[in-house]
Amino acid sequence: MGEGKTEAAFHAHLELQRRFSHRGLYVALPTKATGNAMFRRTLQFLNAFDKQRILDLQLLHGNTLLNDDFQGLRKVSIDDPDGNGGIRAGEWFTRKKRALLSEYGVGTVDQALLTILPVRHHFVRLWGLANRVVVFDEIHAYDAYTGTLLIHLVRWLLSLGSSIILLSATLPPSVRRRLAAVVRSPFPEEEVAYPRVTCYRNGSIAQLPFSPDPARRRLIRIEGVEAGLPAIRSMLEERLALGGYGLALMNTVPRAQDLYSAFPEGEPIRQNGFTVGKRLPDGTEIILFHARFPADLRQKREESVLAIFGVSGVREGRRILVATQVAEQSLDLDFDLIVTDLAPIDLVLQRAGRLWRHERGCRPLEQPSLLIAGLSSEEPPSFGKPLWWGEVYREDILLKTWALLCAKPEITLPDEIDGLVQAVYEDRVTIPEVITERMEKALVLEGKPLADRQQANQAIIGLPDDCSWNDPAMWIKADDDEAGIHPTLIAQTRLGKPSVVVIPIFPSDGFQPEAVPPPDDARKWFVRALSLSRLGVVSRLRKVGVPKGWQASSLLRNCHPLVLDEGKRWVLDQSVRLDEELGLVYGKKEVS
Repeated sequence: MGEGKTEAAFHAHLELQRRFSHRGLYVALPTKATGNAMFRRTLQFLNAFDKQRILDLQLLHGNTLLNDDFQGLRKVSIDDPDGNGGIRAGEWFTRKKRALLSEYGVGTVDQALLTILPVRHHFVRLWGLANRVVVFDEIHAYDAYTGTLLIHLVRWLLSLGSSIILLSATLPPSVRRRLAAVVRSPFPEEEVAYPRVTCYRNGSIAQLPFSPDPARRRLIRIEGVEAGLPAIRSMLEERLALGGYGLALMNTVPRAQDLYSAFPEGEPIRQNGFTVGKRLPDGTEIILFHARFPADLRQKREESVLAIFGVSGVREGRRILVATQVAEQSLDLDFDLIVTDLAPIDLVLQRAGRLWRHERGCRPLEQPSLLIAGLSSEEPPSFGKPLWWGEVYREDILLKTWALLCAKPEITLPDEIDGLVQAVYEDRVTIPEVITERMEKALVLEGKPLADRQQANQAIIGLPDDCSWNDPAMWIKADDDEAGIHPTLIAQTRLGKPSVVVIPIFPSDGFQPEAVPPPDDARKWFVRALSLSRLGVVSRLRKVGVPKGWQASSLLRNCHPLVLDEGKRWVLDQSVRLDEELGLVYGKKEVS
């Protein structure tokens, strides 16, 4: 982590493009937030590499209206049709079904996966990625279903003459073996030392070890802390008593909201008219960052998080980021101390990669420390209610990670990354007797990943070496405007709870269900969108349906209005409310 995989991928793309005459680059990220950050880095690279060429660069995900960098490029294209501004975003390509045809693009993995799902015009997307360099970042982040789709997409891209670059610092060996099957080559019985670059070609695999930057080697202290939020808050305050920058990474949004609320009331921190956190009476600044904010508020918080906890900027005082998994991938963040909920070992290591990430003159702590909630007791806590960690991650993987880390007071990064990941995912962990019964029960559910992979095998259009993809009856069943949110199983890029995209509507908006919103109103509302998966909320919204007027709007036709009263509570259930500091909050009452 932090070694420079992204920059290596950019330079590899140049060599691959030169050697094989590829016609461009697409970078696929696991989330919209990481897509925004990567777009900025890609733009900087293209500007630095070639300032003379006129290039088409696209940002592909549902919230591109919020990205100032991309909107700035579109403005150049409109105001300067001759392209004298340098890089431009070609207006012809900005429609979703055409965007992958542009020479350069950054977006979510969902947009790429739609190329092999039976949706309308999937062949346009597939053609757009043909003969390209396609980079997939953070590929360890995908579950069995999405990961299987990715393997199938790699097979299709190879058949269309593309080169693929897959990035991860914590990839399990099982995924590397599945990639070997794609190129029909036996996987090496003994891999070269980590860190490594593995090159897959048709019929052969080569592995190249390299020496990591000695300045990035970190000896990290592993400590347990009780899973209760009061203990986590106390530990942050105690360890950062002399100041410093800390991260508390929670596995669920409600847990992050509750931890943020556990700190005292404070003065709102406002930037560009938005509240992004609070300043406590002692001067400590607390920032909350998760995915359940309206998109415009989330964008402002992302910008603040990068400005405060990123590589640049003067560091002073005590600042704490309370976040969910949105902070563990692709964002270049640097902390003096991290407290994290227990998670699968590869994700724990990803989080640890944000510790002392950059060289700084001095730190408030003598050694980087990773404090893991749930690791302090003689046996792990229940992963059910009230933690709900078992709803997020597989229990057997959590238990093996717990057993492994209980015996590891220190880890050395990056030296031990590969061995730790293999220990958990290749069943090389000694399971203590105290969790044997829980492990046996957890292994009963081991068939779920196999079922998810089979479901992914059945969801695609077929494989390039058979004829199933050429059956028109298979690829006209679903629309593709919003990947991953359709109830139609065959168009899903991710599994999980049913979800809907909602747009908070305030009394001042003048909302009329039957009226087609004017374009300015539609755009103003659309940039507030957020995705919700609470079962009762989803059921009720789907029962009400999309308003007739919105169905005629290209921006709003797949969105549901979340109509709020003057107190910013949902008119259909007062227990659901929108809070500028906390985001969308569910009360104790479950909506039915």
